[in-house]
Amino acid sequence: MNDQGPRVRPVEDRDIPEVAKVAVANGEQSRGSGSDPRYVDHLRRHGEFLVAELDGTVVGYSGTRPIGDATMLCDLFIDPAHHGSGIGRRLLDHALDGRAEIFTFSSQNPRAMPLYVRYGLVPRWPLLYLTGPPVALAAPAARARVVPTGRAAVTEGELTGVDRRPDYAFWAAMPGGTGLMVELDGEPIAAGAGESADGSGVLRHLAVASGADAVTATVAAVAGLGSSRVRACLPGPHPALRSLLTAGWRIDDYDHHMSTRDGLIDPRRVLSPALA
Repeated sequence: MNDQGPRVRPVEDRDIPEVAKVAVANGEQSRGSGSDPRYVDHLRRHGEFLVAELDGTVVGYSGTRPIGDATMLCDLFIDPAHHGSGIGRRLLDHALDGRAEIFTFSSQNPRAMPLYVRYGLVPRWPLLYLTGPPVALAAPAARARVVPTGRAAVTEGELTGVDRRPDYAFWAAMPGGTGLMVELDGEPIAAGAGESADGSGVLRHLAVASGADAVTATVAAVAGLGSSRVRACLPGPHPALRSLLTAGWRIDDYDHHMSTRDGLIDPRRVLSPALA
């Protein structure tokens, strides 16, 4: 590192290939990660995407996104050749400056959690990555319908008061991307987004109305994707976790939810780990 340390600045078009190299070097190769130019563009247009540049080369990046009144730290990745050199702290000093309510989903990397704790984030619960067959779940009282993502986004806004339309547009562009609306007795109780293609599905996001049964909403949503096998992310305290595990779903991996305040994120929601 030079005497002045890395230069932190907003990402530019010319940085996209170098951001992808840092992402891939950290095992981030999926859609909705730093190796996906569309994801980087989404964050810089609807949040903030910063790069750390050292001697003309991008050696790290961070991404944040406002979610309601809070800020989600979506990404923080450093070139492995520069791990432990303070670049992560330099990025966070810029990315989190002036932010009061912050949350993230930290990996199991033992270097990540202590860094976030220094910025006031505390481990709260695990975010579990599960897969399983919807057919094994008990039939819910509610019914999920596939709807245009724009309509699902509007419904979520009506249920929660939070405008997620840009994120729904991003999810809709995923292969097989679709909107979902869960109804009970003719009234919407949840809205979300998912993907369904070639017999497999992903429940990307589900916002449940206050006071609605999160188990009923979640089970209906995974069934509504019409896939024989579905992936979803559930917070450890989510009330549907027991139902899914009892039906033979498996936990494939997990991250740690960290936040500056307990209860900042409602654990009854199915979450997108990149965009909550």
